[in-house]
Amino acid sequence: MNRRGTCSVGPVGWEEGHREVPPLSRLDHVEMDGRYNLGTQEVRALAIQCHALDCEFDALFNDNTICGYSDRTYDAYTRLLSTALLNLAISIRVSLNKHPAYRNTRSGVSNAGLFEDLGPHGDGTFSFKDVCDKIIHAEEILRPIEIGTRGACCTLRGELRGKSWELGLGVRIFTEYVLKWCDEVDAEP
Repeated sequence: MNRRGTCSVGPVGWEEGHREVPPLSRLDHVEMDGRYNLGTQEVRALAIQCHALDCEFDALFNDNTICGYSDRTYDAYTRLLSTALLNLAISIRVSLNKHPAYRNTRSGVSNAGLFEDLGPHGDGTFSFKDVCDKIIHAEEILRPIEIGTRGACCTLRGELRGKSWELGLGVRIFTEYVLKWCDEVDAEP
């Protein structure tokens, strides 16, 4: 990061603040084959980040803190959690969507939340894919402050084909299932 707070990418020895873009052949770059695959380590890192944000919510908003409650802090937290969840959902979708557990409703991930209308399969079960789809398409992700309540779920809301939907998601539980799944994927031959 340079002194102006912006990042500049260039080969070693490129002068800071240089305005001319070097030829692509001079930049260090990664060849893309048209397919994204972030891998389980990236998914794991994002799951840990979401887990940590979820666990710290109660310490920041349901306990006495030095800073006290502030709408700005709550808004910043909500934006950070929403962004982290979106990054996680996208990384799962692009990295693990071919794995059989991605669409499997028996993976246990159904324990991480509750759909308002028994969910996409009509029986209360859902898959990693279903949760990722809801995170990606949510119009609103909120975490209500309930004094004295620990580990409350996030609420995701959106609309599909003119019909409103709502998912209560236990981020901590969901991310623990993601971490378990990553370990299972990595252990496969």
